[in-house]
Amino acid sequence: MTSATATHSTPFGGMLRGLVISGLLALVPLTALFWAVSSRAAGESALAGALVTLAVMVLGLLGMRLVVAGDLSIAMAGALVVYIGQLILLVAALLVLRKAAWLDGRAFAISASITVVVTQIGLIRGYLRARHPVYPGVAR
Repeated sequence: MTSATATHSTPFGGMLRGLVISGLLALVPLTALFWAVSSRAAGESALAGALVTLAVMVLGLLGMRLVVAGDLSIAMAGALVVYIGQLILLVAALLVLRKAAWLDGRAFAISASITVVVTQIGLIRGYLRARHPVYPGVAR
């Protein structure tokens, strides 16, 4: 690894990859399961729940990337703002979609909850597999 690569290496690429892959791996079986067990509306609702959650999680990761790129002394407060923002976005999406005639709220909520857990696992795996600079900010 060259010094240019070492100074610009962050775990966010691996985390994003882990997040998207795990989210897509959750999306397909959740949609199929709800569609098969309940109805087409439940399958579509599970798909919507997984897609909304995946989008919110990706936005949260991009938000964390901005937080970490800034002043690290306020990173924890910034992480809390990103987390609360994610919760607000998920609740807002559910409130907007609840008026839809096709929405099965139970399928949406269960799918969203499972997708959050699965994508968190993907984020952690992506973080653990990513390259990390030993001494961040120190050029060789």
